[in-house]
Amino acid sequence: MGIQPLVPQVCPHCEAKKSFIIASDKLICQHCGHTLRKDDGTRKKPAEAKKSKPKAMPRRKFQPSYRLTMRGEINQWAKAAYDTGQDYIRQEKWDDALKAFHRALDNERDFLDAHLWIARLSDDPQVQEEHLTNILAHDPNHMEALQELMVLRGELDPSALDAKDPHAQPVLRDAGGIVATETQNLRCKQCNSPHMTFDHATLFAKCDSCGYVDKEASGGSTDLESLTMALLKRKTKTVVWKVGSRLLHCNSCGAERTLPSRKLSERCPFCGSNHVILQDALESFEQPDGIVRFKITREQAAEQVKSKLEGWSERFKGLFDNNKVDRATIDGVYLPFWAFDTVLDVRRSVFSENTGVGMTRDSNNFNASFTPAYQTETIGDGMNNVLIPAVTSPPHKMIDKMGKFDLKEAVGYNPKLLAKFPAELYSIDFDKASLEARGVIGEEMRLRHGAINRSGMQVNIFTSVTQMTFRLYLLPVWVATLYEEDGDVRTALINGQSGQAGMGKTIKPK
Repeated sequence: MGIQPLVPQVCPHCEAKKSFIIASDKLICQHCGHTLRKDDGTRKKPAEAKKSKPKAMPRRKFQPSYRLTMRGEINQWAKAAYDTGQDYIRQEKWDDALKAFHRALDNERDFLDAHLWIARLSDDPQVQEEHLTNILAHDPNHMEALQELMVLRGELDPSALDAKDPHAQPVLRDAGGIVATETQNLRCKQCNSPHMTFDHATLFAKCDSCGYVDKEASGGSTDLESLTMALLKRKTKTVVWKVGSRLLHCNSCGAERTLPSRKLSERCPFCGSNHVILQDALESFEQPDGIVRFKITREQAAEQVKSKLEGWSERFKGLFDNNKVDRATIDGVYLPFWAFDTVLDVRRSVFSENTGVGMTRDSNNFNASFTPAYQTETIGDGMNNVLIPAVTSPPHKMIDKMGKFDLKEAVGYNPKLLAKFPAELYSIDFDKASLEARGVIGEEMRLRHGAINRSGMQVNIFTSVTQMTFRLYLLPVWVATLYEEDGDVRTALINGQSGQAGMGKTIKPK
């Protein structure tokens, strides 16, 4: 089944093919200026609400639900008060129901379902948020509490609470045309020069022409986002857009050009202005959260590649193929990575082959002892900063050769921090990356908890993620392209923070 495009392939007015530009509220033919109304089927975003003073949700009509989401034993008096509250909901006596749920909390302070219903029935936004955050402190993935809290804060459309199909997924749709963008032009505020760079010493953008330092370009905070909340936001969207190219309009010289969907920043070839894409007309991507500066210079990166080429394995390859480098280029770029933090339960099952009943002697008394064949235990654990590349190219195996990045040196993202080096936009979304992260985490847990120094033991490790948060980072990478004397081409990646280099495979010319 094909993906339905947003725009027609042929203009109905001038019959030009693939000529439409997607603006925020209309589709415009580049040849004749013919305008079509854009009907993307997306919902309007709910109004942003300040987290400090959330707006109260209007009291809705509820259906009684005696089902409990809380696990474990519950005080019988608390359960009786909870059922009374549901009886009042059936009669639409909301105030009486609220009093009953408060009585339930008096008997069991951590009764999560009672907290949930108080939040739903209260007309005080601070009370609502207090009870919802109380639930999430005990159960970070409590779906109903998450939804209510996100609606309360204006992060989720209220219609999501009344969705008829909770498993409905957004439709993947092809933009089918060039998408207009909103960009930030990184010119000097003082002399209007396009030659802005990033000063690694001060972490500010600096003009190479007049020396002006833009202190507004420093990084901010790098906030974590709950994976569960992000997936809930994704589910409320009716359409997820597939964008092929974007239109970059230079507000310095007026030139226009199309950019591949993977580009986050680009320099205008006519006036030299550096532009960073803030958002496109379809709001098809998220801005990065943090950025790690370059510590390795171009010269140091070149030395790392040279050292690799002089290694024993490269000399051995030269015996069979002329891999001598004729010329090379090296450029700095920021590559996007998803970073995941997790809290999880590790369930370890140990099977013993040496089972049975034995006799032990203690103070002249014989006691029977039994070795169980199967034992299980649950261990709480976690991992932070699990990095997953957010691009399909370069290959992940090649990226892994660069080694690790230290995210302690990250600063909050600001578009002006891309004044010196360009950046790539992610092509792998957070939901797919989280699946790869779970595989990495599971393997690490098997290494941590799977070792038993006893013979005849078989150990199985199962992991269950209880909470996962993520951020999007831009990390520094030097990309070297090596042209060999026999015409072959190789790529090398150098970690712009540590200097560790990884060599790619040789590509034969076609």
